[in-house]
Amino acid sequence: MQVQVHQTRAEMGKAAGSWVEKKIIELAGKQDEIRIVFAAAPSQNEFLSYLRNSSLIPWEKVVAFHMDEYLELEPSHPALFSHFLKATLFDNIPLKQIHLIDGNNSIEKECERYAALLNEKQIDIVCMGIGENGHIAFNDPPVADFNDDKLLKMVELDEVCRQQQVNDGCFENLAKVPTHAITLTVPALLNADMICCVVPTAQKRKAVHQTLYGQIDENCPASILRGHWNCHLFTDQDALPQLNPLIPQDALFAMDILTRNLCICVDEHGIRPTSVNIPENVHPQIPFCGKGLIDLQVNGIAGIDFNESGLGLKAIRKSVKSLLDKGVTGFFPTLITNDPQIITENLITIDQACQNDALVNSCILGIHLEGPFISSIEGAKGAHPEKHIQKPSWELVEKFQKASGGRIKLITLAPELKGAKELIQRCVKGNILVAIGHSNSSSQDIARATEAGATLSTHLGNAAPLMLPRHPNILWDQLAHDELYASLIADGFHLDPSFLKVVLKVKGEKAFLISDSTKFFGMEPGVYESPIGDEIILEENGRLAMKYGNGLLAGAAKSLMQGIEFLVKEDLLELPEAWRMASEVPLFFAGLESQSDWLIFRLENGTSIKIDKVFKQGEQIVTNT
Repeated sequence: MQVQVHQTRAEMGKAAGSWVEKKIIELAGKQDEIRIVFAAAPSQNEFLSYLRNSSLIPWEKVVAFHMDEYLELEPSHPALFSHFLKATLFDNIPLKQIHLIDGNNSIEKECERYAALLNEKQIDIVCMGIGENGHIAFNDPPVADFNDDKLLKMVELDEVCRQQQVNDGCFENLAKVPTHAITLTVPALLNADMICCVVPTAQKRKAVHQTLYGQIDENCPASILRGHWNCHLFTDQDALPQLNPLIPQDALFAMDILTRNLCICVDEHGIRPTSVNIPENVHPQIPFCGKGLIDLQVNGIAGIDFNESGLGLKAIRKSVKSLLDKGVTGFFPTLITNDPQIITENLITIDQACQNDALVNSCILGIHLEGPFISSIEGAKGAHPEKHIQKPSWELVEKFQKASGGRIKLITLAPELKGAKELIQRCVKGNILVAIGHSNSSSQDIARATEAGATLSTHLGNAAPLMLPRHPNILWDQLAHDELYASLIADGFHLDPSFLKVVLKVKGEKAFLISDSTKFFGMEPGVYESPIGDEIILEENGRLAMKYGNGLLAGAAKSLMQGIEFLVKEDLLELPEAWRMASEVPLFFAGLESQSDWLIFRLENGTSIKIDKVFKQGEQIVTNT
């Protein structure tokens, strides 16, 4: 927000009028129509007088709207805002078109009619004031809503607002002021490209102070103006005797990466979305924000392996904190093919950690059992130890599910194995999602699996036989089944960009990212022992491979955020689409409720994402600023 304080109301009106005049002239050189919303109030008199007397404004290009209107008044009543605007401006200039709110039409029909007019094209300029109670239009504190889904609505007027109409000389007494009106909503006003806000007199001093320096909420609806990318406030010294430094906009607001909606940074308590949309051509100097990332395949992180014997409660909490540092606010610990006793013990430990620690419980959204019902064929089994591969068994699943406290939400298996179809059906009945992976399935096997209820291809393009026929093959077949989602590892090693491009085109909104991260993510390069592929090598570039596996990968050592960055860097997706693949899509696939978790971040060098803050359930967990 830009603020100008002038000695007198006359100077204020002239400055505001001159600014709007200049903007109209600039727009007239670019477009055939300029759409402006005007406020009707005595506070606007000097400003409207300047516009009325301007000889430079090409009014024949201007389409005029007004922002609110009383209900319950006769069409001829002099206090109607439409009459005020006609007398002070509209009847004195050759406007291209005038759209007035009809308070005598049915409320529902009038709101619908006027909203349709507003929606025809972008509103270029809103010329407004601020009420004594901080209202903008008739969005008084009791009814204002920054996240309103409407453009117009009927409101009941606050008593302070009604008394202001008496103070302004519009009505003889409070009893004669209407109690209801139709108004443009807060988002309808702030969605304009430019805002000129004119606020004089000592009676507005408290409202102006709250607008500039108070908390940003509906207790002072005008406070949201601080978040607009092109709002200019014009006032006099009676309303603002002293102008103090404003808090930088980037400390108060962020832009939702998915919607481009303005969001309010509410101190240490998270992000508050609004319905105010920032246009594509505007790049405000505020950070981005986005819903927390969801990773449905995490084998480990920072030296902690969910597959190693001796997994402890402290280790699980450390893994949760490490993932939060990387922007992952919800995940599935993933247990691979292993000794059944170790799997059972680790499932019990994860359940205990969730029961004993609220933060851990809020982050662990379920457990992914990747195996042991997988193919033993080279390539298909990946880095899973062959000696622990088993045939499909519902009894074993029941045992594991009991140990986990009912937390197993996803099982990856090879559908070509005998008994796989029956196991899939039992899992689906037991509310366990089933994925195809580590498999050498035929077309018929995949068809049977999807008919039985399988809904996902686990890390599609990986853990497949080393040699495949041209067609049909396990990759084409899974791509061809519309029922199947696809999880993808976009670390730059598991999949070539050309394959990613094809999957993204075919699967669209049914493709999501996983990290498949292991304990080696965050560790120094070197040779390590691991239940994932025995000896493995972590290279300096982050590639993780089996030492004696002929180059076969052994999971990943990069974060989900780095997967987003890779998609953007390779021009496979724009950042919002890539972010959705790592947040909304996996959450929707898993049938989980939307999380109240947010990240605030900035872009460096176009594709590098730097996390400033992480909020988990409204509480600030990570701060990097």
